[in-house]
Amino acid sequence: MMKRMERVLNIRELALRSLLTIIKDKGYSTIVVSQAIKKYKLADRDRRFYTDLVYGTLRHMMILERAMRKLSSRPIEKLDPLCRVILRMGLYQLQYMDKVPPSAACNEAVKLARSLGNEGMAKFVNAILRSALRQPQVFALPKKEDDPILYLALSYHQQEWFVRWCCERFGMKETEDLCAYFDKVPELCLRLQTNRISIVEGMQILDQAGISYRKGKVVPECIYITTSQAIESIPLLREGKALIQDEASQLVAHIVDPQPGEIIVDACAAPGGKTTHLATLGGKTAIVYGCDIYTHKLKLIEENASRLGLANIRTIQQDARQLGQQFRAKADRVLVDAPCSGLGILRHKLDLRWRKEEKDTRILPALQKQILEGASVCVKDGGLLVYSTCTMNPAENQDVVQYFLQRHPEFTLEPIALTAGLTKKGPCVEIVPPYDGMDGFFIAKLRKDKGHD
Repeated sequence: MMKRMERVLNIRELALRSLLTIIKDKGYSTIVVSQAIKKYKLADRDRRFYTDLVYGTLRHMMILERAMRKLSSRPIEKLDPLCRVILRMGLYQLQYMDKVPPSAACNEAVKLARSLGNEGMAKFVNAILRSALRQPQVFALPKKEDDPILYLALSYHQQEWFVRWCCERFGMKETEDLCAYFDKVPELCLRLQTNRISIVEGMQILDQAGISYRKGKVVPECIYITTSQAIESIPLLREGKALIQDEASQLVAHIVDPQPGEIIVDACAAPGGKTTHLATLGGKTAIVYGCDIYTHKLKLIEENASRLGLANIRTIQQDARQLGQQFRAKADRVLVDAPCSGLGILRHKLDLRWRKEEKDTRILPALQKQILEGASVCVKDGGLLVYSTCTMNPAENQDVVQYFLQRHPEFTLEPIALTAGLTKKGPCVEIVPPYDGMDGFFIAKLRKDKGHD
């Protein structure tokens, strides 16, 4: 496409192509951005401009499209996807990137439309952006007292249904705190790979590299990088001595608590963050089976295991609902990190917040119950079954666990001790993002009584 990405037009084109991949082709924003930075070896200044343009446009999607509807006589749903993304990028620069001259934002958007689209698209883009310059009120928010749901959705860049859903369950105050938390740029969170390096050694490496950090709240091997840092510049990641993983996700493996010599089954394992953590905590003699229904996802687990120096992971292509056919009463510990609505991780997944639909919160519990049922067959007499999600939806969390317990009296809910410092107290872990400073997670620990194999 280009030899170098130094010219502003080229950076904008790269951002445009990335946004098309994310929005039109449903690519994951973090992966798309990381791959682009690595492929084109962007200099620091270009990297910052590129990431601001991609993530900023994604974050402000709702307010940008609201402005487009006010400025365009055509329904925006009928616009060419390329045109729609060019307009989003142009409007974002006009309204939110103070260092970009308005003339540059307009002219470069028109150039992109002309070179990648056609002359008619270029004229339309020019007309919309020039109108936006004359009518800045199109970006104005409604008053909170007039429409609190729309106000919160636009202010904190969330879908209206999500804000309404949260208000019905948590109230207005907690909903606004939650939305404000999700709207913050997250710190980079690392899990030190303790099979290769001690926690003290990991911190020493960061000190020597001049990288600022703080320790995690509840997980000992968790480290937060507190300054803006290119991933490539962190030696721990380059050398396979750390993995990017949120602290709430790291907590799951500690609750499973694998021991040497045990057999552990990770029922829904890809891409392998929890699988590799289980293998690390269990030590070389523990065998961890990472299961997934898709072959290409199993390869991600294998790549992560190889990079982190873990030889005690075995991958198996298997529908989690059918796990009992292969592992009936063979596992000391089973983790069901179930597919879920993902409403607890919207801070990290800018693309996810626009893809989620309210129906997900109603449809997924049936699948989760089936997976928990199938995976439970693997648990040995006296063994452990851990159920986790990264959502705050009771229908996917407490309701699924209660449904399972009513059908399986041989399992008992065990209180979880690793909750010091967390807001909510109870037998299960419920992480509340704005107050606990982590992704929203639910974790339940179930023990199979002896004599029920």
